[in-house]
Amino acid sequence: MTNDTKDLVEQVRGGTSQRVRAAARLMSLIENFPERIPEFLVGAADWPEARMVIGLTGPPGCGKSVLADRLITALRTRSPDSCIGVIAVDPSSPFTGGAFLGDRLRMMRHAGDPNVFIRSAATRGHIGGLVLGVKAFIRVLGLAGCRTVLIETVGVGQNETEIVNVADFVVVAIAPGNGDAIQLLKCGLMEVGDIFVVNKADCDGAAQLYAQLLAVLRLNANGQKTGMPETCLVSALQRRGIEKLVDLFEKRAAGSEQVWQARRRQTMVDEVKAAVLEEARQRLSRVLGTGPIATQDLSRILRGEVTVTGFVDELIQKMTGSREDKKNYGQAG
Repeated sequence: MTNDTKDLVEQVRGGTSQRVRAAARLMSLIENFPERIPEFLVGAADWPEARMVIGLTGPPGCGKSVLADRLITALRTRSPDSCIGVIAVDPSSPFTGGAFLGDRLRMMRHAGDPNVFIRSAATRGHIGGLVLGVKAFIRVLGLAGCRTVLIETVGVGQNETEIVNVADFVVVAIAPGNGDAIQLLKCGLMEVGDIFVVNKADCDGAAQLYAQLLAVLRLNANGQKTGMPETCLVSALQRRGIEKLVDLFEKRAAGSEQVWQARRRQTMVDEVKAAVLEEARQRLSRVLGTGPIATQDLSRILRGEVTVTGFVDELIQKMTGSREDKKNYGQAG
């Protein structure tokens, strides 16, 4: 860990007036240099941790951001002295690489609350509905004193279920207009949710969707010892059902903190592994290069002169600085 990073960690841990700014800078470093995550988290095993990490996911347009806003208000009302951290993830454009980061617009009422820390993040091409380094974000928020962390994923479909490996429990939000019971049956989200919320209860079709959800959950739970997940009918816009949903959070948190903390320690190992693989990917990409030379080298695979495995071996050997491999690299087999 560099001296600058140590200073940031101490500023966050010390609870000084610079705590929020230092936490934001530390999270920016994690986001911009994911290969350095292990360095940033030296000593993180002794950092304070959040009491619960809530994952909020669901398809686009189901009202996740408004729901998150209402949940922040309810959680702050119940625990006025407790800090809440929010990680709002938005997708990056596959064409420009940019991201709108518009989720936090729904939460602007909390911008002036010193006990609410909202961090927007872009996926930057990371697959799974989250941002690379999100587990480290959670650690930083815990260090900053956040007792509850709420992670809102991008608008996900059937496969973006990485949140299940990050959060203590997952809230899946759905709403009328996103499909019928057949869509629910084939949706991968149905296997990862701990609590299911039908949002927009004030809209037509919400009651019917809720009945279909219960039927699908009963079908999935048939023969399983874990039983059915909890369900809730909510209108975030009209603030209906929010208190019941928070009650479900507290019910899950009761007696589970030690189990969750042990699981988070294991996820940090996974985060370090991801950082190592990201560094390896970047190095291999630099060795491969771009432009005509890279195209010519890759064409060897299409001509059957070398296999993909053999080509990767060559790249690795070149990356480690073998002179003989540097001399032979790119020649016809």
